[in-house]
Amino acid sequence: MKLPLILLLAGHALALAAERPNGFLGIPWGASPEEAKRVLQKRPGVVFPEGADDYHIELTGGSFAGQPVAKWVLEFPERKFASAAVTLKTDGNAGTVHKEFCDGLVSKYGPSTSDKKTGAVTRKGAPASTAGKVAMWKFPVTMKDKTVVLIAAEVTSVKAKGGEDPNAAVTIKYVNETLTGAAASGKEPPKTAMPVKKEDL
Repeated sequence: MKLPLILLLAGHALALAAERPNGFLGIPWGASPEEAKRVLQKRPGVVFPEGADDYHIELTGGSFAGQPVAKWVLEFPERKFASAAVTLKTDGNAGTVHKEFCDGLVSKYGPSTSDKKTGAVTRKGAPASTAGKVAMWKFPVTMKDKTVVLIAAEVTSVKAKGGEDPNAAVTIKYVNETLTGAAASGKEPPKTAMPVKKEDL
């Protein structure tokens, strides 16, 4: 009777000890827009738009985890950094890029807490012939950290006769659900996906 209890407690302790993201690319959760801009301006190739506001910043260029980036979106509800989404350029290899990112996330954070397919939609609004794939890692509140954090990696792919759609998108999203209010409101944040350089994760 004692051995199963000890194994259960040890397994629970390991789960609680698992690494969780404290932010995104060195930008801590709750950071100001100015602090986030300083960090991202140091990244080669990242282009800032003129007149970005303090609640929603969209950038282009640069790379994330070694993969070229089409678009970065950072959200600052109440001027506090709460989420980042990175849409990657995949050059027709969205499935491979998604798998590589998921493998990197698994090696850093352990197995995903959810893997599912979604009803993908083409850019023209017609249902896609294949569904998008979403892998999620959810980090619940702990004694040490009172926030709920989510990482999602999504590929939205439209299967063409000749293979994968060259315009398929891979988006990686890091979300502090406590700061975005999604956890309190019961809303699930938009699902996204990302490729992975282990040090960026």
